[in-house]
Amino acid sequence: MPEEKDLTSRRCTISQLKTHEMCDSILEQLEKAISLKEDGLILESDAVMNMLSLEVEKIRVQFDEPKEKTENLNFDKSTLPRRGQLLAEYDMVILRTKSDEDYEDYMKVSYECAIMKSAFKEDAFKKDLWESFLSDTAANFSIFDKVTGEYVGYCGIKNLSAENWELVIELLKKYGHRGYGYHALVVMLNALTELAGKTTYRSRVDSDNYASQNLMKKLGAIPNGISEMFIHGEDLRKFQEENKNLLMIN
Repeated sequence: MPEEKDLTSRRCTISQLKTHEMCDSILEQLEKAISLKEDGLILESDAVMNMLSLEVEKIRVQFDEPKEKTENLNFDKSTLPRRGQLLAEYDMVILRTKSDEDYEDYMKVSYECAIMKSAFKEDAFKKDLWESFLSDTAANFSIFDKVTGEYVGYCGIKNLSAENWELVIELLKKYGHRGYGYHALVVMLNALTELAGKTTYRSRVDSDNYASQNLMKKLGAIPNGISEMFIHGEDLRKFQEENKNLLMIN
């Protein structure tokens, strides 16, 4: 047992060192970009920032990956509609499975919702983003206004192979706070419950994203802890205990 504990401790130390190394690298590149800009080398500075954006986005995607990798053997993926086919419709929205025709609309909503918008200048980044959206391990559905037929955004399941299915949703800004997100998720969850038999889902929301918190609360969600990213184990438990108020949806 002591040997196992020591091994775990060493793994944590290595993980912490990698995190510090990653942060140091990002800060170094940021300082380089700032220095180039101050010297009047705008194009060179932009090039460094673009590469930094790609690096940060890859790190974010890595942290966003669900911890559980257990294959969900009870779910037959063929029960979902094929690419471009209708999933369900109700009230104000229509949900259709992802399609090649959605590329421009998907890029637009992803750009609007992105933190590092400069990454979208890189074709390689957009290619990876699109391939991830079309991946067979994910279930993404395009949302359309039922009356106008206009593209609203998308919602879906991040990883069908995960034991606990995690919700994702992004809307064009002009459709935010108008009920589209709620109706889209209700339609999707009802359809997936019928097709896959799933009754429990997970969703990760930033502690200061009150709109998303209220949306999850409206759907019946309850707080379930803090996602592991830069803190783990006992440190995470202490952080949760000290910040109970941040776990509650008001």
